[in-house]
Amino acid sequence: MPIMALAGDIIPTTTWANFYGSVTAYNDNPIPVGSIIDAYDPDGIYCGTDTVDISGKYGFLAVYGDDSRTDDIDEGANPGDSITFYINGRMAVANGPELPVWTELGGESEVNLSASAMLGIESVAMPGDQTTFPGQTVRYYVTVRNTGEGIDFYTISGSTSHGWIIKPMIGFVYALPGGEATIYFDVLIPTAIFHAMTDVVDFRVSSGIDASVYVEGSAITSVEIPTDVGDENEVLLPEGFRLNQNYPNPFNPATTISFDLTSKAAVEFEVFNLLGQTIEHQDLGMLGAGSHSIEFDGHDLASGIYFYRIKVGEGVQVRKMVLMK
Repeated sequence: MPIMALAGDIIPTTTWANFYGSVTAYNDNPIPVGSIIDAYDPDGIYCGTDTVDISGKYGFLAVYGDDSRTDDIDEGANPGDSITFYINGRMAVANGPELPVWTELGGESEVNLSASAMLGIESVAMPGDQTTFPGQTVRYYVTVRNTGEGIDFYTISGSTSHGWIIKPMIGFVYALPGGEATIYFDVLIPTAIFHAMTDVVDFRVSSGIDASVYVEGSAITSVEIPTDVGDENEVLLPEGFRLNQNYPNPFNPATTISFDLTSKAAVEFEVFNLLGQTIEHQDLGMLGAGSHSIEFDGHDLASGIYFYRIKVGEGVQVRKMVLMK
């Protein structure tokens, strides 16, 4: 059996033949997206590879031929050679309808393949709890070991108890049998958090071949409020404007929000719910010194507590309002 090589070990030449399969299986199921198909000539030379991007199919897989002008190097197949295929490191059976025989440049052969392997996964390193601040992104790493018989590849998913946004790592992470893979996901902490709180993050690392093969766990994200921020009505940076309490408060369905500027400045207005999700965002542009007001309509919102925020340059002020229907 050839030792599985890296894709970089293939030596492309000016001659190749294309192979493809329209009904290709792994573990008796359509071959999954992300699977790797490798090709070897009779001398065990690694001369072609393809990553599946359509379930159940592969190709065109270019299998390179030997360059006769380089007598001291065997780069690949010769006309009439039988090609051996591997799926995820497991020897595949060639099911036709055509023979897996290398032809001259430009040849195309449909050779459907099948292979199988026992799958297995175990956790190696699970993420610990983390402490962060509002508006930050927290990254959690998970390391797993492939305890199966062939190459496996993994995806990660997760959720939080407060419904915060999770961004999983894009793409697959691969591991040889007995090898390890590290994969991560990011948790986006909302900006509009005004008191210390914790959130439970549940995650799952799944085999890309069979999602029923997985490990899972949880971690806790603790969000702290910086000690130099003070209470929710305090100016952060810099001073030079004032955000007033909305009126009326509680309100139904509309209220007026006013603020005062001491000089001309660019102003943004935002409203958040208790989960830190943005309800409204307005770029008010450059406003002159003096008093200004905004009419906020909560007609489409549910009763509850909301936070409104004014940003003036790098300065921020936040206040709480109550919609009561």
